Amino acid sequence: MGLTKGYALYNIPFTGNLTADPELNTNTASGIARLNFRLAVNEGERGSDNEKTHYLNFTAFSTTAENAAKSFKKGDRMIVLARVNTYPKTVYLENANKELEEKEITMVGFTASDISAPVRFATLEIHKVAKKEGGESSAPAKKAPAPRAAAASKPKVSVAAGDDDF
Repeated sequence: MGLTKGYALYNIPFTGNLTADPELNTNTASGIARLNFRLAVNEGERGSDNEKTHYLNFTAFSTTAENAAKSFKKGDRMIVLARVNTYPKTVYLENANKELEEKEITMVGFTASDISAPVRFATLEIHKVAKKEGGESSAPAKKAPAPRAAAASKPKVSVAAGDDDF
């Protein structure tokens, strides 16, 4: 089985809430849209001593960035499939003599390959987007078909006497 474009073997799923409205930048040097956002991801049981919240930075590109910017706002719950991205950053720290020292640190962020919304506590309405040349999606296409109506009658289930599994 081959890899799908944009996916890697080491993608990690994250579920959390947006801490602010996502920031879409379409004026990039490459011309590719970039979306920056931060998720609050909870760990441990709610209300317990081991409850902890992690604030993680994510970046999405291209149509994933454009569609997510239109779909999500501060406070929304998201599922993000992303890979780890590390990069160097120069910072200035005060030493014991109150002098600033230049230090090189490694920052950790995540590059999102796919973004969606969980349906445990919400419902979704899906709108497919038309594809541009090269396979990327852009403008809205026709609306996805409505869900099929439930069958008029449900099949009968018979349970044998003494069968406690049902």
